[in-house]
Amino acid sequence: MTDITAAELIKIDSNYLAGTIGAELANDEAKFDADAETLLKFHGIYQQDDRDIRRERAQQKLPLDYSCMVRASVPGGVITGNQWLALDRVASLADNKLRLTTRQGVQFHVVHKGELAQLVSGINSSLLTTLGACGDVVRNVMACPLPHAERSAVIEPIVAEMVARFRPQTESYWELWVDGEKAVSSEKPSAQALAALDSIDPVEPIYGAAYLPRKFKIGIAWPGDNCVDIYTHDVGIVPTLDGPNGLSGKVTGFVILAGGGMGMSHARPDDTYPVLAQPVGWVAAAGRGGAESLGDVVEAIVTTQRDHGNRDDRARARLKYLVEAKGIPWLRDQIEQRTGQPLADPVNLPPWEVHAHHGWDDTERHSAAPHNAGPYGESCVLGLPVSSGKVAHGLRYALRRLIADGAVSALRVTPRQDLLLLGITDRAAVESTLRSNGVPLASDQSPTRNLAIACPALPTCSKALGEAERVLPQVVDRLEKVLADTGNTGLPLRLNMTGCPNGCSRPYAAELGIVGRTKKGYDVYVGGSAAGDRLAKRVREDVPLEEIPDMLRPLLERFSRDVGANDTTSFGDWAMQQKWTSLLALLPTTTTRRVRAQ
Repeated sequence: MTDITAAELIKIDSNYLAGTIGAELANDEAKFDADAETLLKFHGIYQQDDRDIRRERAQQKLPLDYSCMVRASVPGGVITGNQWLALDRVASLADNKLRLTTRQGVQFHVVHKGELAQLVSGINSSLLTTLGACGDVVRNVMACPLPHAERSAVIEPIVAEMVARFRPQTESYWELWVDGEKAVSSEKPSAQALAALDSIDPVEPIYGAAYLPRKFKIGIAWPGDNCVDIYTHDVGIVPTLDGPNGLSGKVTGFVILAGGGMGMSHARPDDTYPVLAQPVGWVAAAGRGGAESLGDVVEAIVTTQRDHGNRDDRARARLKYLVEAKGIPWLRDQIEQRTGQPLADPVNLPPWEVHAHHGWDDTERHSAAPHNAGPYGESCVLGLPVSSGKVAHGLRYALRRLIADGAVSALRVTPRQDLLLLGITDRAAVESTLRSNGVPLASDQSPTRNLAIACPALPTCSKALGEAERVLPQVVDRLEKVLADTGNTGLPLRLNMTGCPNGCSRPYAAELGIVGRTKKGYDVYVGGSAAGDRLAKRVREDVPLEEIPDMLRPLLERFSRDVGANDTTSFGDWAMQQKWTSLLALLPTTTTRRVRAQ
């Protein structure tokens, strides 16, 4: 790095993320200044404004209607009943809604500056935190949320270790938001991990004063179940099992994937793009003859990105571009140098299956494991679809009642913005409470509606170019009609929609991805794998939203003709099996707002 960029200088000069946040919280201004706004992201806070009225206020020469989005980090999506009730209570300081994120967190929107401290303190009192939910650090650690005893025994300790290693250590967060009290576990890295570093920052031994060049995402999948979209992460971890087909048995080790990421820029299509992670190596499980520690290997990748990631160009600062430039052999060499141990070659993973985790799951009830093997005994789990992750009105009330009455003991946020309700012993009572409050179950809706996800986008997100969450129900309505007209009723089509090219809803890995380009125009992607291990391709650019379902009609008609009723081929797989020029030729002309070369 020849010259220190403004973004890097703000971090370095912030005294470990404190900056002027404290002073600005105490003043009467409705907003934070630019430097504080940058630092707030590390505290899990984005400053936003109501873009629905931005022009009107500008015409009236009024300041923007500022507020904040606050994100609670929920490792692995695990939330106890009491934690959910605490989150529900602080929602009254926002817009009385909770939003489940595509990274298994919980967001609050329209939080005004004067309510920030109370809301953030309330989240921390529940033993959750907003620290590291945003910013240039390791973000919320994702994991398969299904609470089966054999999965939980493996996944939950890994999640805990990743959180302990990579949560920022700065005291400024606690001093600003919880009066210096650490309500959340924030253990220092192990002595072994510290010894591996050449130079130890006394405050941030992993990150240093400049933290990472950009955000860093870690996901943990269960073999055969890619509900976390494991290939879209900077680092992916997948256990390997010694049973038949690699889908059951004891854990032998872990395959490490690296270099995934969804974001791109419409203005820079040639050098910004989505990338899927690649296998890097295999780490033996404890007691299986491996000298390496899984945590040490992941830490080596994080610190490699810290030391070599692009700090001059934030659009090119993610690990995916470093891996692409240097190569997997170079990354393996970095890992071996930093851990002081050889890294085994990656092993083959079993095929990925399609799992949405919707509906009733009886695995815990029928498990042969002893009753004390897990915290939920012989209870059932209900996977509940939540449209765009928005918990409000009837659903919010129903969850509050179910938890308070003991009908539901805990929850899990899924990577598709849904909820798993745990500890259920009376199915009928839970279903009755949900339906009486207008909450549909997965069996009440089409598979496509259950699977559709969208980011919040307008009116609050400052990055949004178009709508997403607010229009998703109408998009699904039109798509369901086209599916019915083309003989595809009941097709489990995975639709991921986002209001900008940053790709928070992972549209580039979906069977059908819709990406905002302008306020009214969207790019359309087709052909991602239902199992999440293949990128989609763009079929049209800048299409009016209302024309997208009918634009897809010829493809769905041909798909219906080509794939028989008993054929399990997904739409995404079928699309990628076609000659691409022939596939594009099927598409009708749309009202393109401007013409650009494909």
